[in-house]
Amino acid sequence: MKTLEASRVNLMVMDMDKSIVFYTETLGFQLLNRWGNHYAEIQAVDLTIALHENTKNHQIGTASSIGFGVSAFDDEVEALKTKGITLSLEDDAYIRLAHFTDPDGHPLFLAERK
Repeated sequence: MKTLEASRVNLMVMDMDKSIVFYTETLGFQLLNRWGNHYAEIQAVDLTIALHENTKNHQIGTASSIGFGVSAFDDEVEALKTKGITLSLEDDAYIRLAHFTDPDGHPLFLAERK
């Protein structure tokens, strides 16, 4: 397999509308497609986030974290705070991180390399 980059992440969600609002309005990504409450695709730069309705009671919010690299870390952190997002910040010699979750508890983070 010659995959050079991740292109899609699948997440089970409890409330499709709430999840779409979070990823589009809160994080500023683009809604590509939506099929009712069953499935939606969100474009996050070069990553598609596929939201699936949790009809089979899969355990949600336990996936590995999804990171988004940013160049204006402080501005992005403040923008999320003004939208009511609670963040946990880390700052070491090499990277700055801001950890938070989506409405279903999926762990997300912003990262800025130093």
